[in-house]
Amino acid sequence: MFLRLVSILYLRIIFSKKCTVKDVDRTQYFRVALRSNMQNNKFRINSDIISKRSLYIVLMGFVVITLFRIGYLYKTMEEDKYKFAKEESKILSTFMMVHRTYYQDLFLKGYLSLTEKTLPALPAFSAAKISNDFSLDNVRNISIKTVSDRARNEKNMADSQELRAIDYFRADSDAKEYYDYVSASESPDNTSYYQYALPLKITQKCLKCHGPKENAPDFIQKRYDKAYDYSLGDIRGILSIKVPESGVSNYFASSFWIDVLYNMLLFTGLFFAIRFLIYKFHHFSSSLEAQVENRTYDLENSVSMLDEYKKALDESAIVSKSDLHGNITYVNDAFCKISGYSRQELIGKNHSLLKPEDVSAEVYRHIWEQILDREVWHGLIENVSKSGRKYYEELTITPILDQQGMIKEFIAIKHDVSELVEKRKEIRDIYTIDKLTSLPNRSRFLEDMMKVKAPNIALINIDGFKTINDYYGITSGDALLKQMADKLKGMIKSDLFRLYRLHADEFAILGIGVFGIDEFVALVHHYEIEIAKAQFVVTDEQEITFSVTIGFGTGEQALVKADMALKVAKTEHLEYFVYDESLNLESQYKDNILMVKRVKSAIEERRIVSYYQPILHIASNTVQKHESLVRMIEGDDVVPPGAFLPVAKQTKQYFRLTEVMIDNVLDKLRSYKGSISVNLSMEDFSNEKMMTHLKKRLDGLDGVDRLIFEILESEAIDNYDALSRSIWEIKQLGVQIAIDDFGSGYSNFTHVLQLAADYIKIDGSLIQNIDTNKNSRILVEGIVDFSKRLHMQSIAEFVESEEILDILREIGVDYAQGYHIGKPAPDVSF
Repeated sequence: MFLRLVSILYLRIIFSKKCTVKDVDRTQYFRVALRSNMQNNKFRINSDIISKRSLYIVLMGFVVITLFRIGYLYKTMEEDKYKFAKEESKILSTFMMVHRTYYQDLFLKGYLSLTEKTLPALPAFSAAKISNDFSLDNVRNISIKTVSDRARNEKNMADSQELRAIDYFRADSDAKEYYDYVSASESPDNTSYYQYALPLKITQKCLKCHGPKENAPDFIQKRYDKAYDYSLGDIRGILSIKVPESGVSNYFASSFWIDVLYNMLLFTGLFFAIRFLIYKFHHFSSSLEAQVENRTYDLENSVSMLDEYKKALDESAIVSKSDLHGNITYVNDAFCKISGYSRQELIGKNHSLLKPEDVSAEVYRHIWEQILDREVWHGLIENVSKSGRKYYEELTITPILDQQGMIKEFIAIKHDVSELVEKRKEIRDIYTIDKLTSLPNRSRFLEDMMKVKAPNIALINIDGFKTINDYYGITSGDALLKQMADKLKGMIKSDLFRLYRLHADEFAILGIGVFGIDEFVALVHHYEIEIAKAQFVVTDEQEITFSVTIGFGTGEQALVKADMALKVAKTEHLEYFVYDESLNLESQYKDNILMVKRVKSAIEERRIVSYYQPILHIASNTVQKHESLVRMIEGDDVVPPGAFLPVAKQTKQYFRLTEVMIDNVLDKLRSYKGSISVNLSMEDFSNEKMMTHLKKRLDGLDGVDRLIFEILESEAIDNYDALSRSIWEIKQLGVQIAIDDFGSGYSNFTHVLQLAADYIKIDGSLIQNIDTNKNSRILVEGIVDFSKRLHMQSIAEFVESEEILDILREIGVDYAQGYHIGKPAPDVSF
């Protein structure tokens, strides 16, 4: 058995490297040479080669090595002794210094008084006794002494080696320790030892007994006549530790000789083992030659494929092999489990058995081109199991080459990554699917739109959805959006149309087919008609109908064009609008963008100012109020609000304009004793940040009762409750409320009752023709009568002549405003 192991070891040494083509050539060369030598009877292991002389040489070599090893161990032992003695000395010195400091402190801190009786407790006095007792009791005869070259106690007088240490410390004041080996010839008692020393320097506490003699205690002066007149930092002596070499040698001797014996036995054993192996090798060489020959033939057939197999099999657990035509020749259990096929069903079948129908053949053509070019292919591939379940694999295909470099077969190593791919799809759906309607969202819409060369786009917006949402609640609004999505999905039958929900109540249809814009518009307009006929459930007991507005765009920048068209349709109250290049809407957008920058710059540079138009109290014929009107200053030009307010309302700058106007009016109220009104929109009252700013500015302000907020009655009110609450909070601070443009809006008298206003400003369209239009006069008389019954004051706008003013006085209108009274000016005037 032992010889078989040696033989196998020999073979492993020969063929242990990775076998490349060169390795195969080297193996072939070895085999041919081996057979040739055997035929010529030259490949023999001759016993004469292993001669006695060779064995003696080997033996002498082992002896030399053994002696060298023993010498090395001895040298190492000497170094270890030196280090060991030093480390032990350090430990003892640390203990002694702590002990010395402790007893010194007992005297210095007053726990012991320095007297004749307590003198033996001093470390300098007791050191000799302690050293003597310690040297007798410890196994290595280590001595510890406190010695000096001017010792008061003769037992503490330094010997020649200790004096050398004292001189060393005096020569080098920074030295921390002294350590040296003292041979027997240098030692006073003819014994070798290791000398270790620490300096004992004069400190402040030492000067009491070792400073000037006259300052020492009386009993010290009487008892000792030397060791005085030291200065701070002088070397008083040393802590001397002597470690006899004999004790350390005894400590290391046993382990040294054990090590020597071990090495001798080891080398002796190795020598006889080698001799035995050589002897056995001689007798079994012919058997070994036969094994080498057989093994060589086996390796020739497999060595060119071993590394290729190993590289592939190390990659994964799902394994298959196929021939040059893609027919399966081997599968493992993991392959059968994931595919659902048995091994018998797979062997001999082509890998295309697992190919999904919707995967392009171009994918597989690319894979074949790469692996037939002897390259490894790695990538993600989709397969179909026997049950029809799709699964995904991380696939590595490795061509296996023979000795001539020709492809023999393919190995496919796979990992099941279906769960990972599904998770990726789920994550993608989170970012591309609208949760409420389950339609693709804006992100998916933008992705798909980029893939279409000339898309047709329809943007569909629900008319009045915010009002519906506020009136019936968010839950009903969400339900309506779902119904809208289902309605559109039900109508869109063609694969050439794709439906999306972009945001809020806006949907999009993307045309990806060959339809022209006219056909596209006709089809989508049909959807619009169907939606208008449909009933949508908003509560368990109520159904509603609504209309939609559609903007169409096509070609390049189709989305931008559709968005522009939608805005035009909304503004013009059209059912739908198709973008027309002749409208030059892009130029309008550019002008709007430029206006946004102009407004922002005007705000930052404080060029947003107030112009004040006087309001006449008709009964007294005096100006008692002014209306603050916004203007933008650009050089010598005064820009009217109609040029920039509509653009500002589409951006966050609108609220900043409101803040500036409020600040202007509040500053003016400090110097003006009349009332000033300023326009606020429904958006202002609906903006929480704006309401917080107003409350903060108005709370506790003098003259706040002379401030009037005008609310445009012509604006639709989406949420009366929220608006009424905001107005009530403002009125609690003392501000008055006026309904502006009364008679032109949506709710009229109901509107006024809901808002509990203090003033009604009659719309100018009723006033400017009151002197010639009988119906206008009747309406104004009704409004004035209505206001008086509600204890509200009336203000007529667009008073352009004295004749109109006389009629208003006759009707009983309280205030008049218009160019006949006065034009807007940068400052108030009476």
